[in-house]
Amino acid sequence: MTDRMRVLLVDDEPLALDYLRSVLEAEPDVNIVSECNNGRKALRYIEQNAVDLVFLDIQMPLMTGLQLVAELQVDNFPMIVFVTAYDKFALEAFDLNAVDYILKPEDPERLLVSLERARERFRSQSIFPDKASAISALKSMKNESEDALLAPVLEEANKLPIKDGGQTLLVSFDDIDWIDAAGDYMCIHANGHTHIMRSTMRELEQRLPQHFVRIHRSTIVNLHRVQSVKAMTKGESILQLEGETCLKVSRNYRKAVQPLRK
Repeated sequence: MTDRMRVLLVDDEPLALDYLRSVLEAEPDVNIVSECNNGRKALRYIEQNAVDLVFLDIQMPLMTGLQLVAELQVDNFPMIVFVTAYDKFALEAFDLNAVDYILKPEDPERLLVSLERARERFRSQSIFPDKASAISALKSMKNESEDALLAPVLEEANKLPIKDGGQTLLVSFDDIDWIDAAGDYMCIHANGHTHIMRSTMRELEQRLPQHFVRIHRSTIVNLHRVQSVKAMTKGESILQLEGETCLKVSRNYRKAVQPLRK
């Protein structure tokens, strides 16, 4: 084991990476080996290089921090400090296996507390015993987080998991007509039925295929379900979906439906 911890910083926000670096690089026992702006890059780096500690953002495009943990191989499992702006993920399960959990914006003293916890594990070589323990801890998180763990598998099968009471519905992407926001919830309209799931618009966009596009700040449409496009004034237009559903395209999002005009 080396005397200095090999630390990887993972965040899609450049300013967040700059801040983490500015605090951590002043510590003599910290060696910042690399920085990644998304989960996929971080996964590739960890698979190919030795890393002792990862400061890991949870909400990122392409692959979330939770999905990254689910994909990590046993032999490459580093210590994890989760960093996020969302306190909905902060549960006791993290205290069992992750080194720490920090809310943005990070306080420098709080960041150093996390680093000291990592030092203690590093000195005692008490890192994650195996991937199964980490995944077990993550699965004990809130329902939203469980969905994030299931997402990579289900997305490969072109299905969206939606909690419905004590069960999880698997709705095919092909069956989804459109989606609209209702506060902290998303209304998923599919085959004449409306399903409700807790999510932000940004989170849902990251999980949907490319033919799902935003046409309004609170509306996403499946382009494969659009029958016709009618131009309106002021750069707006109306989409006619299968059935009788009509959706207005805001002029701020008109570029999203340009492929339909060709």
